[in-house]
Amino acid sequence: MAEQRNPYRGERPWLRLGFRTADGAVHHYDLIADTGSAAGIILRPDLRIAMRFLPLADRPSNFGPMSGGWLRLYNPGLGVVETVLGYGNDRVAATAARSHPNYVGVVGLPLLRLGEYGGDATDFWFRYPPTSTSTSQP
Repeated sequence: MAEQRNPYRGERPWLRLGFRTADGAVHHYDLIADTGSAAGIILRPDLRIAMRFLPLADRPSNFGPMSGGWLRLYNPGLGVVETVLGYGNDRVAATAARSHPNYVGVVGLPLLRLGEYGGDATDFWFRYPPTSTSTSQP
């Protein structure tokens, strides 16, 4: 099982995720892990535009309008290569950057649920694939 483990920065959990652009280039960004975010990925709008390979409808949020697009999440070391919904919003990115200048956005619960995630007093981790699967019984 692959794992990414990062010490807290600015007292926030974070992940470094790679994104593949339409021309095949891969770019890595540091994102705050936010289980309270209903959006999979929220980046600075300029990065979301550069990473987008298909458009998606914009959506409202408590931070204002978010511009949408499909992104190629590319993290073969973790075993996660997926197409995900992504959004751009200046206010979210600015809020993240206040915690640490390397943060360019947020990775939310829909993406974190692809694997297992957690933390302790010093580190936040993300593992893929999950070690167990949950099934609901009737």
